[in-house]
Parts: sequence; C-alpha cells; structure tokens
Amino acid sequence: MRGPRVRRIYHHARRIERYVLDAERRAALRQLPATDFAITAVDGFLVLPPGRFAETAGIVAEAQQALSLFDASAPPGGKNRKRFLQNVLEASTLSLDSAILTFALRDDVLSTVSRYLGTVPFLTSVQVFHSDAVDDVPTSSQLYHCDGDDVTQIKVFIYCSDVNPASGPLTVLDAATTTTVQRRTNYWYRNRLTDEQVHNAVGTSGEHPILGPTGTTALVDTSRCFHFGSRVASDAPARLVTMIQYQTPYSFMLPTSAQHTLPFRRLIRPGMAQLQRQVLGE
Repeated sequence: MRGPRVRRIYHHARRIERYVLDAERRAALRQLPATDFAITAVDGFLVLPPGRFAETAGIVAEAQQALSLFDASAPPGGKNRKRFLQNVLEASTLSLDSAILTFALRDDVLSTVSRYLGTVPFLTSVQVFHSDAVDDVPTSSQLYHCDGDDVTQIKVFIYCSDVNPASGPLTVLDAATTTTVQRRTNYWYRNRLTDEQVHNAVGTSGEHPILGPTGTTALVDTSRCFHFGSRVASDAPARLVTMIQYQTPYSFMLPTSAQHTLPFRRLIRPGMAQLQRQVLGE
C-alpha cells in the first residue's frame, strides 16, 4: 500500500527492466492506427452505447449461460469471493470462437486501449460478475477505491443486464478528480473511502454513475479512477456484467516474464496477427 508517487517510481523502474524485452511491443504501438473512440487522460474512462460492437449480443448470451451453469453452493476459488460480487465464469472454457474473446481481441479495442496505456498490454482476466442485494452496509469494492495492480490499466465492463440507479451501477470519478481526492485525503492504494470522505474532498460533480441498458460498455482505468459498484437495492433485480482486464507488462502483480504464464497464452495460433499474439502473451 503506497501513495501515487512511490508507485510511479516503481512502475518506471519496471519499464526500464523490460526495455529490451519490450522492443517489439514499442514498435507495434507506433504502428497502431487511431480509432473512432478514445479514452482521454483527463477522464480515464469512456462509455459507449449498446449496439456499438457486433459481439455484444453474443457476450450477453455467454454471460447468461455462465450464470445458468454456476453453482452458488460451491463458488470458484480466488480473491473474488464476495457475497455481493461473484464471478460465475470459468475462463478456461473460453475459446477464440467465444464472443467475449472475439471482442477482447478486436483491433479497434486493442488499439484504443494500447494508445491510452502507452504500451501493448496483456489480456490478464475475463470474468462475469453477478451482483445481488446483500443486506449489509457497503464494504470492500462497494466503497470508493483505486485498484492497486499498477499505476494504470483498463477494465472493460459490458452490461449483460439493464442497469439503473437501484442496480448498484459502477460509479467512477474521472481521473482528474481522482488525483485531487488522492492529494486531499493522502490516499494509499487498496484503502477504501466512504462517500462522505470523497464528497468532503471534491463534492459530487465529478461522480459518474454508469447507467444504461444491456450492452452498455464502459472502458475504465480502475487504477487512475476512484470507483465502486454492486450496491444493489433490496427490491432491484441482480446485476450481470462481463469484465475484461488489460494490464501493462509493468503491473505490480505480474512477474517480469509474465507473458509465459498468462491465462490466454494457450490461444495463440500460427498466422494470428502480431497485436493479438502480443496481447495473449507472446
């Protein structure tokens, strides 16, 4: 748990450590074309409407199928064991034919994410989160926080159910407002802040609840943007969201040779485009 300045120094040191190893990634980044959607550094997030991506209907169907097969009495292992936020997807069952991975490897998505992060990232996680009402005070990721994995990353959230204010929407502060809150609260990563602490620091004008019908897609830098979610009201239906995570090779959670152990490296195929190969772990 460190403050932003120390974390930036460590991130920079990791970039230096991988400088030779990442030569091809730097070359690939320079060749990426601009797309018709982009995440700005000031905002740190972008919301796109349903219908923007052809894969959305398939992603929703796959999420619903994963939920139908999920055994709530024996949830999967790992860190996401919260009662209000359960991963219902076994990612090892995904193939290149799945709508989720087809979306995750889209040229325009990878170009937008890479240009924002300043490097071709790794695809490190795909999960489908089911959030239901829990009769407790907000805790853990239901409170404002920044993810501590790195100084920057992108998580893509595809809504697989309609989300209104009662559904416990993902709520973010833009990156510029987040920096102000961090400074005024002397924030250390992985700590949690109450709504009152955030509002006392900056008011409510920078608060963005992401609402929308099924298919709404949000790209969020969860390391640079304070966020919370899954505060589902007792009389609201459960929320279903697919999450795709892209991390830089300099993530604090990854070893220097991370590409050799990435979960989707198994999907690299001969003839696959260089950008997709790099994202999967080449």
